[in-house]
Amino acid sequence: MRSSRVPALLAALLTGCFAQLEDQSVIISRPLCNGAPCVPGGSGVDLNAALKASGYNTIKLSFGDQPLLNSSTSIGPATVTTSLLLNQGQFAMKTAGDFSQVQSLTLLAAPRMSSGGDNPCAGATPTCPTLAAYSKATDGTATQTLVLKGTGVDLLPLINATTHDLIIEITATGQAPSQALWDADASIDMAMKARANIP
Repeated sequence: MRSSRVPALLAALLTGCFAQLEDQSVIISRPLCNGAPCVPGGSGVDLNAALKASGYNTIKLSFGDQPLLNSSTSIGPATVTTSLLLNQGQFAMKTAGDFSQVQSLTLLAAPRMSSGGDNPCAGATPTCPTLAAYSKATDGTATQTLVLKGTGVDLLPLINATTHDLIIEITATGQAPSQALWDADASIDMAMKARANIP
């Protein structure tokens, strides 16, 4: 995630006692597969087991090294406080098939990528926070697009301070799409607020 608003915020600091930057929809998106469809599917295949066994149960989102990606940052005499709240998550099918047999899907902030066949959040301390969730029972049947409601978690403390990455684990119930191999674009929609105060 790159921002052209940082210079504008810094310039605004010179003209007043505080400046505030808000963007209600900052979206990061990436495909589950790099290249051809790669996620296992098929009639009667358990989605969670297929994701876990193939190692596609975790995805990495890179935010880049930016000064606003800290909860609190000192810039000269000013202190900049920032929040990055998750509005929603989404999976948009790129191949034939749909998500109509998915019963639930949850996004968790994971401590690491899956090494293939394991669950990075199993036994994690502290417990992996839930970022967004979908339930067929309350949200209706998903077809080509599956939307997950955000829980309002601030993502900034969850982004790795060294790598600037956020690792997300996907857990699910229900059946996988009917295609033998499928792919989808995974995205998260966030609301960012940054406020700079001069003492």
